[in-house]
Amino acid sequence: MSTRYLVVDGHSVIFSWPDLRSLHERNRGLARKALADQLRQLHDTTSWRVTLVLDGKLGTPVANTSPKKTDMVMCYATVDQTADSIIERLVAASGVAGDILVITADEAERLTVESLGAGTASPDWLRKELERENTSFSMELNRIHRSARWK
Repeated sequence: MSTRYLVVDGHSVIFSWPDLRSLHERNRGLARKALADQLRQLHDTTSWRVTLVLDGKLGTPVANTSPKKTDMVMCYATVDQTADSIIERLVAASGVAGDILVITADEAERLTVESLGAGTASPDWLRKELERENTSFSMELNRIHRSARWK
């Protein structure tokens, strides 16, 4: 299975999903963490290599002192940039734009990254992909559990 790259405009997704939008109104950090946790599972259990890009920094995230090449990437825009500009630079510099799928609800961002050669999908598509992969993963765990010989 070939590697596929998923670049997620974090706040575009957060504000598109009612549950995360509601959580964001109460606690921005928890909404970001909830999205990151869901994406990390997709990253860890499928061929998607996920990069989550967020506008602005809320506090200082705990840095992984020894990140691995296979870790999910989280990027925070600084005060002089936006998540959109980071996403556009990632796609343009990647050399594999055709293997990248950008998740965004922003029409201008969609048009820009498509002009750079990347594909786009909506936050609704991402939700369905997460649900589909979670179901698939659960079914595989059940299959393994049933076939295991417990002594």
